[in-house]
This record gives sequence, C-alpha cells and structure tokens, in this order.
Amino acid sequence: MGFLKKVFGGAESNKTKSRGNAKAVMKPLSIAGLTELFRYFPLGEKIRYYPEYQKKGALETIVLGYSVNGQFVFSPIDIGYQQDVERDVLRLTVDGQERLVPEVERFSLLIPFNQEDENKRDYGRRAELGPRGPFRRRNTITLLACSTGGTLSQLDTEVHKVLPLTDGIYAGHEVVVLDVLPSSLTLTDQRQHYRLQTELPANLSIRDGETHQCTLLDFSEGSVRLQFAEMTADIMALTEFRRLKLSFNVETADKGKAYALEGVMYRKTDNRLVMKLQGIYKDGKVEPLGLVDILDIKASLFQHPATQQALEAQRTS
Repeated sequence: MGFLKKVFGGAESNKTKSRGNAKAVMKPLSIAGLTELFRYFPLGEKIRYYPEYQKKGALETIVLGYSVNGQFVFSPIDIGYQQDVERDVLRLTVDGQERLVPEVERFSLLIPFNQEDENKRDYGRRAELGPRGPFRRRNTITLLACSTGGTLSQLDTEVHKVLPLTDGIYAGHEVVVLDVLPSSLTLTDQRQHYRLQTELPANLSIRDGETHQCTLLDFSEGSVRLQFAEMTADIMALTEFRRLKLSFNVETADKGKAYALEGVMYRKTDNRLVMKLQGIYKDGKVEPLGLVDILDIKASLFQHPATQQALEAQRTS
C-alpha cells in the first residue's frame, strides 16, 4: 500500500490539479526542502514530463541543470547544503568561486528543448496545446521520477522561458527553464509492502551523537518514519547513511515487548526522518533483520491501541 507525502508542506490545492484554474502561488523555497528535491530530481538523471495536465502523454527528458536565483548549476559537485550560524544555506561554486546563498527566491530546473517531442504527441494533444506548443510561458509542466527505492516523485513547474546556451558543455543547445512550484512536490511510496501506521513513543540514538525522543509514525519491511517535537542541531546535521539506533516498547493489554533496531538515515524533511532498517539487537548484539523479526514487530504493533486508532482513522477518512 502506497503513501503520499508532501515535502514542502501545505495542503495540495485543486488549483495545481485542474486545467484552467489559477497557478499555485510562487513562494520562497525552504533550503531543507530543496535538499529533498535534489535527491528525487538529481542532475543528469532521466525523468518523464507532461504539459498542462496531459498525464497520458508523458515523454522522457533529462535534468540538465538547476537555476538558483538565476545562477545556473550543471554539476552536482557545484551545489551543496550546509548550516551557517544555525541556519540552512546553499553552497554554490561559480567560475571556481564558492558562494553561500542564505535565501532562495527562485529555483528552477533546466530540461532540453526537444523539437522532436512534438512528433510523439497525437493530433488532439498538439491541438490542445496550441501553435506555441507545451513550453509556452506560464504553462504547467509536471515532472515525474522514480527512485530505486520505489518512490514516485511528482513536481509541478511553470515555464519561465526557453533559453539558448552559449557556453559550457551544453553550448549550442536550447533549454527550458522551469520554475518550481514550491507546494507541489509529492512522494508516493509504490512498494508492495504494507506500511503500518501507528503513533508510538521511541528513542533515536545517533552514533557518536545524542539520543532524542521521537514518535514512531509507521513501520514497513525496510524502513520506519519518525517525527520529532523539536529538530535539534544534532538531528539537522545528520547526513545520509549516518548510523542510527531506534528503541521502542510495545505495551499491550497482557504483555509488552522491547525492540532495538539498527539502521541508517535515509532522508529527512521538516520535523520527520525516514530510517532505513538493517538489523535488530538481540542480547546486546546486532543481527540481520529477518522475516520473522519483521512479522513479530508488525504483529505487536498491530495490537497496540495507537495502531488501531490509526487504522480506524484510515478507514473513516
């Protein structure tokens, strides 16, 4: 069973879903949110796109570059994320010089302007888009990407302009500059394993770091999702694959079980973190997380009142 996660926050408006309605309002992007976008729409990766909500007409393209406040970036080594005096900043390398960007007023993705794509659309879709085609200024272009972890990423963008490049490795080609609509990035878990929702107190220990109280929001065969009342500097500084230990007790009417799981940080956004599971502690030693262990945890969680409440909320929503 899949789940849908909003990355940049805010309820999704029907305005981003039905043609003819007003476009989503452009707002400054959070830098923490941008790091999620880098993960799911990385430079140099093939993706799919469709214009003006013509989902059945999706075609293949590639992310050639990013534009940060009008500054183009074409290599992943030239853009990064860091904390500077307790705030998030982007680090750009431009012409060999490093620049720190504390606020991102406009962020765009660059894809190639491919005239051959027009021949791949049927007559009805071409007629609907008009003589200026899909990349008319202010048209909505929806981007789709699927990661190896089974996450389908969807992002709405707005055409800013078509631009010929005059230097760099893509000189002589035209690109479409697509302004990101901040509230539109959604992630859908398409894995077949059931994600069991709950709301259970837990403790997350960071190797060579601190231990933090959190809430276990869901559990699946390969990962757990956690929520924090406060995102401390220790948590904010976590990088991908940092080793973690999650401990929680499952108390039911007649018994209780304690679990300690080993894993790594997979992704984080706002006040939530996804931990990829790798092992389970037994008698103080880490062993591989096996099928019986997974089913035992699921069975225990399933009996917990918080899980039953979450399931009831799913059924009635």
